[in-house]
Amino acid sequence: MRPPRRFTAGVVLLAVALLAACGTGGPKGSGPGRFSAAIPEPSSLLPANYSEVFGAQVVSALFTQLVTFDPETSDVTLAVAKSVESEDNRNWTVELKDGWTFHNGDPVTAHSFVNAWNFAANPKNAQLNSYVFDRIDGYDEVADGRAETLRGLKVVSNSKFTIRLDKQFSQFEMLLGYPAFSPLPDVAFQDPKAFNEAPIGNGPLKMRGTWVHDESIKLDRYDDYAGTPAKATGVDFRIYQEFTAAYNDLLAGNLDVLQSIPNANLSTAREQFDDRYFQVPSGRMEYLGFPLKNEKFANRDVRKAISMAVDRKSVTKAIFQNTRTPATGYVPPVVPGAARNPCGATCRFDPAAAKALFEEAGGIEGNSFTIGYSVDGDNKEWVEAVAHQISDSLDIDVATKPYEKLSILLDDLSKGKVDTAFRTAWTFYFPSVENYLTPIFRKSSGENFSGYYDADFERLLDEGNAATDPEVATQKYNEAERVLLDDMPYLPMWYQETAGAHSKRVSDVVVDPFRRLHVENVVVS
Repeated sequence: MRPPRRFTAGVVLLAVALLAACGTGGPKGSGPGRFSAAIPEPSSLLPANYSEVFGAQVVSALFTQLVTFDPETSDVTLAVAKSVESEDNRNWTVELKDGWTFHNGDPVTAHSFVNAWNFAANPKNAQLNSYVFDRIDGYDEVADGRAETLRGLKVVSNSKFTIRLDKQFSQFEMLLGYPAFSPLPDVAFQDPKAFNEAPIGNGPLKMRGTWVHDESIKLDRYDDYAGTPAKATGVDFRIYQEFTAAYNDLLAGNLDVLQSIPNANLSTAREQFDDRYFQVPSGRMEYLGFPLKNEKFANRDVRKAISMAVDRKSVTKAIFQNTRTPATGYVPPVVPGAARNPCGATCRFDPAAAKALFEEAGGIEGNSFTIGYSVDGDNKEWVEAVAHQISDSLDIDVATKPYEKLSILLDDLSKGKVDTAFRTAWTFYFPSVENYLTPIFRKSSGENFSGYYDADFERLLDEGNAATDPEVATQKYNEAERVLLDDMPYLPMWYQETAGAHSKRVSDVVVDPFRRLHVENVVVS
């Protein structure tokens, strides 16, 4: 596994995403000891209600969970928790460390976690990430309105609570590092809408004033933070509507750090920023998926032939300027326990073998199919390139179908309305092989857009979830991945790397596989 890179002479890396800057003004405007970072407008600042990596960046600065992950090894590190223990992977006991407080001075207690999770799980509060609590006993009753709170959560004392899951899950301690599992102070429940504008967390930074929508979110160092204190006095998250404006601000010295350099600028970014350009591995990967109910894609050998008809290496080089790595399986190598090249020849470009397998499998009805993709991202160029490759390799007609927004495509996928192949992506919640299998391919998963089901795959996941030995759990998940690769419901396309650049004002910039900046590490010169 390649660890995240520590950048000297850097600045905050924040995910800058999609397009014309509203934030302007240079780093000098941030004030002594402060730095600036680019983000698009977040969907929410409530820990269980954001829907993108940019919201997670701000939430992670404001809140600290029971556990965190080492940015270099991805190992679990205790944070607010003194201990997280279970003898059977179903019944868990959490004890808290002393000294943790919210930014208003209130102590962080067991109630802070239990109340926050009950709030998030309750559909009355319309939290987008409520589903991540579905492993806790009683979630189904809360989700359908039969109960107000999760019966699996019990407060023992101010510093101790217990969690009972609906079934065994060996990876639960890691799940607790997902930002949705953050604690909340009592004031959050009095007026959640107002709280969202100026959250009071327990993280290394605290709000300065309120969220100025489409302009900025300013944070100050929280001097009473019980973890590693932030070295900078604060960060100004400047909100942009497009990549290119942020890139130009960075070039002009009006911004400290930018993640997600536009594809059009990748070829020159290395030259323009030299050692201030960075590229680090992440847990994000992209796929070409198939709705298995469509007879065109029902034959797994047809799907494998399509995989071998794609020249992943040429696409990652020509279009992504080597900021993607061709996939060799369903789990990126940055994840501990990921198998090395489990896909083998099926993920390698071999047009002759692809054509032979395709014909042996009987081909595709009509000798054609379509790939759907969203245009509100850098998808058009690569989807069209892959469509041409498949057409040329298999001597068929592959068309593309653009969707105006990703949300429209995802909505159609969730309703089973998509009968074409489709582009999709996944970023892990926590660094485990399991988290690339269950959420996307388990029969009961809401994001199983292919409609995939295999009894052996389900059994191996259950065995991994029940294993008390971490190595045995990983072994079972690796076996499950091999079953999946033999069926190929999705084509693993490539693993994404975070490509960005920063100003000369800061040092010790650390970006982890979640594509999040560790704000506490940044030093401002």
